[in-house]
Amino acid sequence: MYSNDINGAVNSTSQGVGGLKSLQTTINNELVSTLLLDAGGFLNFNRNNHTETIQWMNKVGYHAVNLSAADLKQGMDAFVGLLPEMAFDLLSCNYQFEHPKLQKAVKSYQVITYGKYRVGVTGVGETVKMAGLKVSDPVIALNKMAKYLKENESCDLVVCLSHLGFDLEAKENNQNLAASTANVDMVIGGNAKVGRSLLRVIKNAEKEEVLLGQNYKGAQSVSQVTLEFNALKNKTLLDLKQRVPGSDLSIHVSESLSLIKQKQNKYNT
Repeated sequence: MYSNDINGAVNSTSQGVGGLKSLQTTINNELVSTLLLDAGGFLNFNRNNHTETIQWMNKVGYHAVNLSAADLKQGMDAFVGLLPEMAFDLLSCNYQFEHPKLQKAVKSYQVITYGKYRVGVTGVGETVKMAGLKVSDPVIALNKMAKYLKENESCDLVVCLSHLGFDLEAKENNQNLAASTANVDMVIGGNAKVGRSLLRVIKNAEKEEVLLGQNYKGAQSVSQVTLEFNALKNKTLLDLKQRVPGSDLSIHVSESLSLIKQKQNKYNT
């Protein structure tokens, strides 16, 4: 299950839907058992409710969150002060920090054993000029990390949390990232300027299918993707549930992976 651009939305944000409290209710009511990931942009410096946001993300049960430049707007020292509150892992493979506490706290990847499968998760952040932060090319950094996760960590699935945005005119964006990858199974995209809930299938540099997901900001929508593997650990089936926390609305789609590429627009809502 994944979200993006929470932006400090603890309470419902629009027409009674969204927010971390509603997300927790959705997960508890439906007894959802899942890996829970976020593509970044979880803090909002206009709301100034950072500690409350993090505490609710802990309650909801996030496993890993991409650290984006948007979450560092208040400065390195201020963000470091929030680290003791976080029960989830912060990920980035293209951000290198001078601050010793951030060097220790921000991991380049996380490997989660889920049943009999190994899921490798990493993240990339947008290019930004910020004192104490060195930003590497996200495509190069991701491909290097994905290769390591598949070959050295024996991961069955590699997921990238990306905060590059969806502006197709920009040099860096989530869709171009997915298309330029190798060894990546799914990109969860954030830094969305236009709200939408979608799941696309994109052909990567090796002509293999990569899933690209996005949700509305403020946890106004979250998506849950279940992948089925055969005996050879090849992906054979995708099950998609799109939920609107605080509402009864739920879209549930099951599709054979071999047919997804023919029906990409079906998942755009």
